[in-house]
Amino acid sequence: MTAVNGGDGNGAGPGRRPRKKAASLRPVIDSEPVREAARALVAAVREELAGRELSDDAYEKSLRRIGRQRGRPLLYPMIAGSRGKGARVFLADGTRKLDFIGGIGMYGFGHGDDDLLETAVVAAAGDVAFQGHLLPGPEYLGLTSALLKHAGPDLKHAWLSLSGAMANENALKIILQKHAPADRIVVFENAFHGRTLATAEMSDRPAFRQGLPLRGNVLQVPFYEPEREDSILHSLSVLDDHLRRYPGQIAGMCFEIVQGEGGFRTAPREFFTALMEHCRKHEIAVWVDEVQTFARTGELYAFRTFELESWVDVVTVGKILQGSAMLCTRAYNPKPGLVAGTYAGSTVGMALGQRIIERMEAEGYLGLEGRVAVLGRRIEKRFESLAKRMPKAVGPRSGIGAMQAFVPWDGSPEIAKTVLHAAFEEGLLLMNAGSEPTKIRMLPPLNTTDEELEACFTMLEKAMRRVAEECDLPC
Repeated sequence: MTAVNGGDGNGAGPGRRPRKKAASLRPVIDSEPVREAARALVAAVREELAGRELSDDAYEKSLRRIGRQRGRPLLYPMIAGSRGKGARVFLADGTRKLDFIGGIGMYGFGHGDDDLLETAVVAAAGDVAFQGHLLPGPEYLGLTSALLKHAGPDLKHAWLSLSGAMANENALKIILQKHAPADRIVVFENAFHGRTLATAEMSDRPAFRQGLPLRGNVLQVPFYEPEREDSILHSLSVLDDHLRRYPGQIAGMCFEIVQGEGGFRTAPREFFTALMEHCRKHEIAVWVDEVQTFARTGELYAFRTFELESWVDVVTVGKILQGSAMLCTRAYNPKPGLVAGTYAGSTVGMALGQRIIERMEAEGYLGLEGRVAVLGRRIEKRFESLAKRMPKAVGPRSGIGAMQAFVPWDGSPEIAKTVLHAAFEEGLLLMNAGSEPTKIRMLPPLNTTDEELEACFTMLEKAMRRVAEECDLPC
């Protein structure tokens, strides 16, 4: 008999075929035969790529070509190769670097992580490479469930997206919709929230929005200033000034618990609670931007590290997640049509995001004595030791957990840039953050070893001593 409406003629019904019953949508990577096959494929690819390095001439030509196509050269003259392990990465010309910036925080477990590569292989062999909100797969459910599990009792909904800026756009839209006709957003001075038209206006970096049309609906409040005894009262006063000037027009306030581009600055819990309580009193949405802080402060969410759960209405996450997401309370659940888009993210990214969260749970990364907190303390001790050897070169340190930064000498942009390039020549990848002063920041893998950490500070010290000699600076 001919099958009807897509049936397979075997009694499976229209559009269906006989299949194994599953109790849940657990990732198939947990199947040992699948894991073994993935392991074999990863090993075969590594063997095939071993020794495939560009000649010096071909490497330089590739760098110039990328520069032409981009319209400007890369920040560092480097193209990644196919090998790496932990914090170490080989470039396409065969040279090796110690990567302590991880794609500005994306590589949570560094390079060449066997478990994550195997997870990626299995995810890539599934139904589709990318998933949309119209037809999500098991990876979509797995990732949103993992995110909500750690978000506390009040955040009930999660929407996946591609970039962190897109997650922030979604957050901005639902806050404006909820509080319409209020259309103003409060941010901190030195904030960074993305590079789309709206998020560039929210970011306190004029160079990032040069020539862009601005709506003028972004208001600023000073971030915590430890040198001011009245810092909390000062920020509250500025917020009150905005409330008086724009009554009923402020929809929300966006919080970076640790400022990223602003210099890895953070603040005591009472600073955030005072401002969040004030927002709650005036019916202003509390939005926490965790695109860079996610998984790096001791808990998955920095707002939980600082015990701020009861105030948060909306949170955005990204980077280590290998994608991004916006989470919100039931009160901020958007109306149909406001948040969607074609792509929810890549299938591989979703599978990796879930796996990273699972490993952080299972392998002891979370909590006051978890591996992230311990890594932060290890970095701090090495900074203290370096500052003793080079007291005039190593200025104030800031950050928390696996987000650390320090001020080199006077913190001028020129000196920081010189240190970064000297470190690159020594084999260490770092990046700048903040201004007045400019800092050098580290976003190391969460599983950084003692050997890698020691190598990092050895290279950093060599680079700084070179800069001191070349620029006639005191140590």
